[in-house]
Amino acid sequence: MPVITVDWWQGNDRARRAQLVKEVTDTVSRVAGCPASAVTVLVRDVERGYWGMGGELADAGDARPSEDAQLSGDPRPSGGEPPRGGVS
Repeated sequence: MPVITVDWWQGNDRARRAQLVKEVTDTVSRVAGCPASAVTVLVRDVERGYWGMGGELADAGDARPSEDAQLSGDPRPSGGEPPRGGVS
């Protein structure tokens, strides 16, 4: 019957995953009118570097300077956000 996939950031512990599975299962079972045993919930942990939001990777502010320089050819000595409001 229903298969629900939840993609969320890596780092949630087993207790939180168990709570998520329980609550999603209960809700889908109630709304779909099927037994809880018929509901499958897949939980996928995704690294922030593989998650894009607003046109940027979610870990954009977390990247190490050496990683930024290697990937972009950026000569700046430190990583992080570029200046706002203009071209640097």
